[in-house]
Parts: sequence; structure tokens; C-alpha cells
Amino acid sequence: MPVRSYRTLAAEELSIGRGAECKIHLLDPRISMHHAVIKRMDDGQMHLMSTNGELEIEGSIFQNVVLSNGTQVKIGPFLLKVEPAPPDVNLSLSLTLHQPLPDDYLDLKARTHEPLIGASALKRRLATWMLAIIALIFLALPLAQNMIPSLNQTMAELPMGFDRVWSPGHISNSHLHFGSQCFNCHQVLTRQVSDDACIKCHHQIAPHIADPKLQNQVFANKKLFSEGMRCAECHREHKAPFPLARQDNNNCVKCHGDIKSVDSNSKLTNIHDFDRNHPDFKLTFLTRDTNKKIERIPQTDKAKLVEKSGLKFPHSQHFGQVQGPNGVMDIQELTCTNCHQPEGKEMRFKPILYIRDCAACHKNQLEVGSSTAQIRVPHGSTLNVINTLKVQAPKHVDEYSASLEKNGCAYCHEINKLDATSKNEDQKLDYSLSWEVESVLINQDWFGKARFNHASHRTQQCQSCHLVEESESSADVAMPDRQSCLRCHSGNSPKSKRIASGCMSCHDFHEAHIMPRSLAESQK
Repeated sequence: MPVRSYRTLAAEELSIGRGAECKIHLLDPRISMHHAVIKRMDDGQMHLMSTNGELEIEGSIFQNVVLSNGTQVKIGPFLLKVEPAPPDVNLSLSLTLHQPLPDDYLDLKARTHEPLIGASALKRRLATWMLAIIALIFLALPLAQNMIPSLNQTMAELPMGFDRVWSPGHISNSHLHFGSQCFNCHQVLTRQVSDDACIKCHHQIAPHIADPKLQNQVFANKKLFSEGMRCAECHREHKAPFPLARQDNNNCVKCHGDIKSVDSNSKLTNIHDFDRNHPDFKLTFLTRDTNKKIERIPQTDKAKLVEKSGLKFPHSQHFGQVQGPNGVMDIQELTCTNCHQPEGKEMRFKPILYIRDCAACHKNQLEVGSSTAQIRVPHGSTLNVINTLKVQAPKHVDEYSASLEKNGCAYCHEINKLDATSKNEDQKLDYSLSWEVESVLINQDWFGKARFNHASHRTQQCQSCHLVEESESSADVAMPDRQSCLRCHSGNSPKSKRIASGCMSCHDFHEAHIMPRSLAESQK
């Protein structure tokens, strides 16, 4: 049944051809991609001009045809005819397919030859032999090695066993030392690597959740078609040179994207991306409470962000050019690393020590008495200081003790007044001790739930993140907040002038470095 369609085109010129960009698109292999074009020439007439195809009129080939009412032109298998045009139309054309493509099935079948006699039988024999060889190498020999103990023992002494063909890829560098002993991980044939196989070697690795019941509920909960989350889901072996541990956020977001569905009592907020909805940081503070050694305080709670270290330390007087211990002319240039000395490949910092970091400038604070009878007391417990005075200046104990209480020890330390009820057991042995130096608690780890590598940030100045140049009190907390990190870091996807940072950039999956034995047993 013939198919008709009508279109109105508005253009300076009309291209005709098989190309999709042509205004008059003729989808027939006998038409050139750009067969002809219709346009108005200088004589005011509409012309049909050949570009890469033939134009035929009554058996003659033309390159240029003037289109007037009634003109008929063959364009390949199509017949183009100029029809009477309505008043508002410049040119009316009709295109009719006069020579449809023939059905070549019968001709193709007639020219098709039968295959070579016996060729299919040869192919079947070759296929059978190939199947047998593949089954022998990739199934029979590996199965025999794993099911025959003597053969397994023999192959274990060789650098490569039959079951190596089952390996999906290169083994990671961490496991190369036993790479040929597949049974260390694959303990049961045809079964997935179990967590027991991992914990056999990694027994000191801590779980993700400290509470054993919640850990078992979240990760060992068996569901339909699932035996729970295994170690091997995050630690993907045979994927070298890719890392052994997965670094993407997907597994983290499975739980932390809707944390209440995992633990209805959780105080954590939902997290999907560091850039989008990560909560503000919490800082870990040391306390003097024996029942609660640390306290975690959000950085949004500014009123509680006070460090009670027991020291009087203005950073502003220990940065840049400062006066040294030898008078007005003793000017020294101090930087952060004078006291905060890095160590290790992650550039963590050594604990502050008086003898290494303070004594060079503050030894005079431990000297009492006149210049001719000067006494230097030890830096240590208050009881040792008073006992030194009793031995070296028994007649001036009260005088020198008061001087140290107000100017010497008090120059750097907080001082506590003592009475008979406030003395501890050691101090009750000496009722002359009326004051003591507050014990020093200097925090070494502000972000207890995160990991920070100073070595990765060595291109930055300390002041870029820690604003301490104007700090006048040791109570000031100069730890960077989330907005400070977002100046250089984005979430899981990179952004302009910011580095993509997933969950594993700052967090360890495992709760601690050393796994308690009770928790290790609960994993089994």
C-alpha cells in the first residue's frame, strides 16, 4: 500500500540526498549522500542542480534543470514533478518512488553453495578435543590437587600449582609471601573466603564497632542470599595493582547514610559526603576525672572549647622574634617546629618535654635566692621542690617556697592552694606543703576518631590551619574546623581547585589498632 506524507519547508535552498542533514531526505542506497540542490538563480527561476548525482529527463542526463510547472525529473529511483503551487508557496513538488528495491532472497538462495562435505564433522571433533583439554587443565587437575592430599602436598612445594589457573588476577603485595599457598585463605573448596581465615593472621585487627553485640548484629547478620558482610567485601584480593582495601564511599554510606536503621540508639547523624552533609568536627579533650578520662565536644559549642592543660602558655610570645633568657639583646626567631617536633612518616609530633623544649629559655624560673647563694630546684613534683629547699636552704624554706609559688613555678604553671583536707596521701606526710603545681595534661590527639597525616600537608604553613599567632592563653583551642578543610578538600567527587576526599581519606574502618582478645573471640 503506498505511503504518502506532506511537508512544508522554508529555506533559501533545499538539499536532496541520503545524508541525514539534507532537507529532502531520501533513504535509498541508490541516492548519493548529497545528490542535488534546489535554489533560486540570478534569472529569478528555481533550478534543480546536480551536486553528486545524476538528473534524468526522458533518458537524457542534465546537470541543471529549470523547474517550471509540469517539469518531471528522475532522481535515481524517484520521480520529481513540479506541481501547481498555491498562492503563498514558491514551489510545489511531488516525489514518487517508481523503482522499489528488489527482493534478493531468492537470488541469494540460488547462488548459495552447500558447505564442504565432512567439514561439520571435523569441527565437532576439534570442539570435543578442545572441550576435553579445557576441562583437564581448568577443572580436573585443580580439583585433583585440592582433593588428593599427597598431590596437594607435592604441589605446595612447587612455585606454581595446578589451581593457579583459578586465580582471577595477581595477588596483592601484602600476601605475596604465601602467594602460592592458596589454602591459607581458601580453606574450603568451592566456598568463599571466610572471616576466620582472615582473623587467623590478622587477630590483632579491631572490629568496626567496639560493642561486640552491635558488631555482630551489623556485620554478621544473615539475610536472604547473604551470610552477612565479610572481610573480603572490602579487602579485595587478586585485584593488583589496585589497593587491597576498597577506598570508595559506597560501603560506608550503606550504614552511615541511614544510621538509625542500623542502630536506633545511635547518636551519630546521617552522612553521605564530606562536602554535603558531614557534621562539624568533635574535639577530644583530656579530663581530670578518673571515671571519664576524655570528653568529646563539638566545635560548634564554643563555650566548652577550653583546654585545661595546667599551663600558662601564650603562643603569641613564642612565635616570631622573641626575647631570649639572656637579656634585651638576646633576640631569637622561634617557629612552630622549635617546640612541635615531627616524627615518623606521618609527621606526628613528639610530646612536649621541659628538658628539651622549655629549659633553654625558662631555667631561670627554677632559681631562687640571691646571686651569691642561688639555689636551683628540680623540675618535677612540688614535693621534690620543697624537699630540695629543706636540704639546701633550711632557713629560707617558707620564703623561697612563696617565691616559687608566685613567680617561679607560677610563671608557667597553674598553682593549687592546699589545706589539710585537700592534700593527697603522699602530701599528708609533710604538713608544710601548702601549694602544688597543677598536673600537666597536654592533648596529643584532638581528633580521636579521625586520621590526619601532617606529611601530606607539608606544603602548607602551620598558620594556614592553626591560628595561634594572636593567642594569649593556653586555654585557646586552635584546631581547624570543617570549613577550614573544605577550602582545599571536596567530598567524594573532585571540584575546582579542591581535592576529592572520601571517607577513607580521614577515617579508619577498624575501631582501634589492637583488638582485645574478647572481641577477637566474638568474631569467630
